[in-house]
Formats: sequence, structure tokens, C-alpha cells
Amino acid sequence: MRRPYLFTISILCMGFPLLASAELHTTLSDQASIHSFDEIDEQALKAEVSKQALAFLQTVESHWGTNQSALRAALPGEIRDDEHGKLIYLHNLSDHGVLEGYEFKQESLVRGQYLLLQRPLNGLNEFIGYYGALKQTLTESYGSPRHDQITWTNDLYQPLPEYWGVAVMIGHLQYHAEWATAEGTITLELTGNHHSKLSLEYRSARASAQA
Repeated sequence: MRRPYLFTISILCMGFPLLASAELHTTLSDQASIHSFDEIDEQALKAEVSKQALAFLQTVESHWGTNQSALRAALPGEIRDDEHGKLIYLHNLSDHGVLEGYEFKQESLVRGQYLLLQRPLNGLNEFIGYYGALKQTLTESYGSPRHDQITWTNDLYQPLPEYWGVAVMIGHLQYHAEWATAEGTITLELTGNHHSKLSLEYRSARASAQA
């Protein structure tokens, strides 16, 4: 008989302190460490990642300059944290946890981040697929990225594309793309440290000037 258990994941996103102390609670079964994509509609999940990320970007774009109260009233869902000029929302995409963070300066929205964490592991290259799908969607919406980088810090798995997802998870491989808009900068990253993290950040020109 499968015995469900509860574990807590502490999220630390460098450069975005509003996600540093958020805790992600997820109930999983003992066999949830790796699922076959035969059991999961991979294309549907790619489409859902892109859909959620674009909705997040549209929320940020439509609320630049508004305060916490206005954004809180406009967004559905449970607030995980609401203090120090930041709002954090927690929800799910399939089995994975999603954090949406919004940062305010002087009662004005200046930054947002969408963070998808790969827990459990459904496939070795799952998040590389999500990154590629989301990058394509963003390119269709915002044009070609001004920066587009794939960085190997250790080439152990480079000859084995089927294991590149492992390289991401252990920090050997990183993906980065960046777009400039009239309002600011959109950054898409896939990084890892024991698990993969897909991060989409929208920073206003005002926040960049204050950094």
C-alpha cells in the first residue's frame, strides 16, 4: 500500500529575497520520485507552462505602478506571504509547485517572478522541454531574445543529450534568455541545485535603475 508523506521544500532564489523564505508543502506517494511520460501528457504540460507564464507576464504588465492592495484584489488564489513590500502566491502545475512573487517599491509594482520547481521528477529532460517551449512562446510574443546562452560549467554529460536534464539538476548546465521591452527586462532561466528550477522574471526599468 502506498503511504503518502509530507515534505517541505525551502525555496531560495538568488537576487529575489521575496522567495527566499517561502515553503512549498506537497503530498506525494512513495513511488512519485520518477514517473514515465507515458503517464503524463508532455505536450499538454508544455502548453500549460506557457499559458501560466504568459498570464503571469500579462498580470505584471497590466499592474506596473499599482500598489499591493490593488494587485491582491485582482489576483485569485491563496497568498503565502504579504509583507515588506512583497506578495507571494503558491499554486501547482501538475505535481510541481509554482511560486509567483511580486515586489513593490514606494507602493508601486516594479518586479515579478514566476518560479516552477521540479519536484517530483517526471522525466530527466522534462524541464528542458518546458524551457524550450516557453522560450519559443516568448519569442513569438516579444521577438528574438537579446541574450540567448547555454552554459556548461562541467561538460561531463555534454556528449549525452538524453542526460542533459541531470546536468541541469546538479548545476553543470544552465540556460538563459533575455528580452528587452518598453517597460523593462524579461529573463528566462533554467538552473539547478539538487533539483531543476525554471524561473521567469519581469523587472521594470525603474527597478533596474534603482538596483
